[in-house]
Amino acid sequence: MIFFLLMQFLWKYIDDLVGKGVEWYYLIELLFYTSASLVPLALPISVLLSSLMTFGNLGEHNELAALKSSGVGLVRVMRPLIFLMLFICGSAFLFSNYVMPVANLKGETLLRNISTKKPALNIRAGVFYGGIEGFSIKIGEKYGPDRKLLREVYIYDHTSVEGKRKVIAAKRGAMDLTPDERFLLIDLEEGTSYEEVIPGNRKDRIRHPFIRSSFDRACIRFDLSSFQSGDLRQVRQKSFQMLNIDQLTVASDSLGVILTERKESVDRSFRSKYGFESTVDLEGDRIEEDGVVIAHLSPAMKHRALEHALRLAKTQRAYLDQLSEEFHWRSKVIARYRVEWHKKFSLSFAVLVLFFIGAPLGAIIRKGGIGLPVVVSVCIFIVYHTMSFSMEKMGRELVWTPAQSMWTASFILLPIGIFLTYKAATDSALLNMEAYLKPLENLKEWLARRGKKSD
Repeated sequence: MIFFLLMQFLWKYIDDLVGKGVEWYYLIELLFYTSASLVPLALPISVLLSSLMTFGNLGEHNELAALKSSGVGLVRVMRPLIFLMLFICGSAFLFSNYVMPVANLKGETLLRNISTKKPALNIRAGVFYGGIEGFSIKIGEKYGPDRKLLREVYIYDHTSVEGKRKVIAAKRGAMDLTPDERFLLIDLEEGTSYEEVIPGNRKDRIRHPFIRSSFDRACIRFDLSSFQSGDLRQVRQKSFQMLNIDQLTVASDSLGVILTERKESVDRSFRSKYGFESTVDLEGDRIEEDGVVIAHLSPAMKHRALEHALRLAKTQRAYLDQLSEEFHWRSKVIARYRVEWHKKFSLSFAVLVLFFIGAPLGAIIRKGGIGLPVVVSVCIFIVYHTMSFSMEKMGRELVWTPAQSMWTASFILLPIGIFLTYKAATDSALLNMEAYLKPLENLKEWLARRGKKSD
């Protein structure tokens, strides 16, 4: 299963890995770390498939029937495997907590550094490329020898300290690397440059003035010194998938404290501005609150006060909308850490749940080998993975709590596993169509007898 998932990873990132001039041992190391990060996903379906095949073989060769005739029930046959599954669950948790964060960190670092080693090869047509710091590049089409000729080139320059935006658009172009691969050269033809101007007068800023200049040919050089790191294992940053249980707990608690302090700060700010026991008029005289503050003002002052209040209300409404988005974003970041915390436990528990589905189902269908068990296990795993992924997304979007999003799929399948185990232990004809058609036949006979009695 790890091999199949690894092939999916290769097909997904084949364009980012091939043709970069990267040493072979870096690619082997990347595949090794990727394989380690795929273990928690491959382990549940592996347990499901292996239990289906094992008990299917036992049932197909009547070995389960021989065991039952000698007084050994299905639950007793499953007992040593249950202890084995408990051991695998514990090992899977330890692997997810201690090995997987390191594998994710090293694997993501290698993948990021390899994919950005030669930016000229990584710039794709129709997609914004932001690998070069301070620039965003979009190309409409790449063609010609080695796909170095360009059409419809757009370059967005964000390197201005003053916040000025600059856009360069050209109909045609060509890109190449210098012999030492320190610089990326893009030759542009028939282009236009737009550069924003920030005037000193605030009224002139509403017009958004800019400078436009045209050129027949231009050459832009991008510094690639940041991509020339000799060690592709250099770590840049960490994400929530690269932390263990203790680190996730500390990170989520710290972010929660920051969010609480931020809310308290906003609360104190609004209370100091708008929470008052008495009010002061425009001349500075204190007016005792009698419920109608505006009644003490002159008509001209009332008009000014209402306009000022309306303008202030609109400003504060926009500020509150911004605060709401900020709090929502901070809550989603905290939820990502807490979802990952529960995920380390729920994936380990899923191994045990899928065993209790695969083992009795194999005893019921009595088919071994790689035919029917593979089809059944893949269908069951697709259902589980779809539910788990959808509910995990609901937890990240704050629709459900992190605990609900990560445990619901397992608790939905757990009663099914218990039901299948009971049916297999009691030799119930779960997949026998005659068992389901017999009640219909009895009902038909009963209706026929009632009809004869009435006649």
